Amino acid sequence: MRETFTWLQPGTWRKPCIVHVTMVANGRRPLFGSLACNGGVAMVEKTPIGWALVNQERRMLELCPEVRILADKVMPDHHHMVLHVQQTMTRSIKEVLRGYMQGCKAEARRLGVTENIYDGPPFYRVLTHKGQLHAMIEYVKANADRAWQRRQNPDLFRMHRQTEICGLPFTSMGNHFLLNWPDRQLVEMSRSADEQQIMERLESVLASAHNGAVTYTASISKGERMIARKIRELGFPLVVLMNEGFPAAGTPQERYYKPGGVYFEACSKGKLLLLEPDERAFAHPLVRAAAEETLQRKAEAKHLSYTGLPVDSLRYRFVALNEMGRMICACR
Repeated sequence: MRETFTWLQPGTWRKPCIVHVTMVANGRRPLFGSLACNGGVAMVEKTPIGWALVNQERRMLELCPEVRILADKVMPDHHHMVLHVQQTMTRSIKEVLRGYMQGCKAEARRLGVTENIYDGPPFYRVLTHKGQLHAMIEYVKANADRAWQRRQNPDLFRMHRQTEICGLPFTSMGNHFLLNWPDRQLVEMSRSADEQQIMERLESVLASAHNGAVTYTASISKGERMIARKIRELGFPLVVLMNEGFPAAGTPQERYYKPGGVYFEACSKGKLLLLEPDERAFAHPLVRAAAEETLQRKAEAKHLSYTGLPVDSLRYRFVALNEMGRMICACR
């Protein structure tokens, strides 16, 4: 599909744009359908309310010919739509969606449902740069399959707030058995590494992965990200150390968090473990000393003086993530 629409910043809701809308059922209850699998294909068997959502989509398009639906998926407890506003409208897309939801509520009342079927207003995500459209559509289309995989492998998608590794506290999600793998390798590459250096390191990493090593990486630099992607695509096990990768404890997002599209399949197959260090891990004396030593060495290599960085600085944290990865790979 060609991306021929105007790219906008969020807020220009009447002009041509593409927006991903998510509407959540009241209390996250399965008001719209139930998850099933037929012949290995995940699907949602819609309730009468679920079918009412689909019927109201047709009504919305009749009333708003400027809007086109690029993808939609009714899930048991939420509903996704990717909408293309093709030309400037007299009403904003938010007003259009409010009318759509009111129509769905009215249809539900006719079906005998007196309560509000929605948890609140919809969540909007406007595309702001090229490359998002394909990923957004694929995300919506694969929603039922991801939900089915989570149901079949619940332990792989459970967030653990207190995972201790080599004396360091982490939040984690994924296959924890990867921590027991005897052969481990850390992928750490300078931001200044050129293509040849990256390819040489990739060849070495893939050889070790083929021989059974689990790959650890903070996936920060271009080279690290490229190697992590290749490891994931080839189905080798991967452990990723993240800075602020999980929702904060106690937030609504915590309960429904799942890895992003690029990591979801690897997680469902038991090939991924995500680790986010606790603040205590960043401030741990051994991590602190190792990170400071690395930072000072890098400064001296550039003939610069080094006075130390605070624990909450991004540069310190990126270096500390790699030092933690080094400690875990060496820990037995």
